[in-house]
Amino acid sequence: MRREIATTDMEIKKILSLFGLREIEINLYEKLFYGGQMSASILAKQVGISRTSVYDLLKWLIDIGLIVETTANNAKSFVVQPPEKLKLLLEEKEKAISQAQQLLPEIQNIYQQRKGAIKPRFQVFEGKEALQQMVKDLLLYKDITAQVFWSVKKPLDLLSPEFFSQYHEKRVKSNIRLQAIWPKEQIPTNKTHSFLSMAKELKRDVRIAPPNLDFSMGYAIYGNTVRFISNQKNFGFLVESQELADMMRNQFKIIWDISKPTKESLTLTRQR
Repeated sequence: MRREIATTDMEIKKILSLFGLREIEINLYEKLFYGGQMSASILAKQVGISRTSVYDLLKWLIDIGLIVETTANNAKSFVVQPPEKLKLLLEEKEKAISQAQQLLPEIQNIYQQRKGAIKPRFQVFEGKEALQQMVKDLLLYKDITAQVFWSVKKPLDLLSPEFFSQYHEKRVKSNIRLQAIWPKEQIPTNKTHSFLSMAKELKRDVRIAPPNLDFSMGYAIYGNTVRFISNQKNFGFLVESQELADMMRNQFKIIWDISKPTKESLTLTRQR
């Protein structure tokens, strides 16, 4: 029974997250979902905040259609909407997203037209979650080849193998190929992390860098963007500049040409 409730909790949170609710608002909804019709006073005691604050939060939940207010004997109380109403709200949200997606090509066209007049953009990211979001910037692209100069084990420790497993799965689906230069001493075993293997379906060509190259700062080049991540400290930055991206690609090619292909990469090259 507890497992069923835990599963339901996860499902409710997943649905409510689509409405951009905060934890306190999700907590209020769950109290009503499991406890049934309640007054603001009772809810305030259960979630540990003032009744005034509860009213403000409940008003927001009413406005977006998740709960309703009822009155009996001059006393106000609140109750969640039935699942059918949630289904309707989600369908409306899905329709709005579909309409927004149809506008994206025009927005992208305007953005590309203005891009030449925009100065290089610089963004700094600190902390594990922020760095994960920065790395996922590459997933905004499709059908490209990115050049990656990358210390392998330290980023795995920094951002987690679970993150990179999902990241590479999405990368492959977007047909993003990698040309990767790795330091010999950092090469992981495929048995430990299968998503780092040289398998053809993972769309990755790897070369081993010459000895004594400094991998304290890794980088990736894609589109007009260069992404840098420190392998020593918990920070990184993105630079959007066509001039910088072209310069870094030329430098990457010099290192690529003097780096040694792995045996697996040579085998895949012959197979193509």
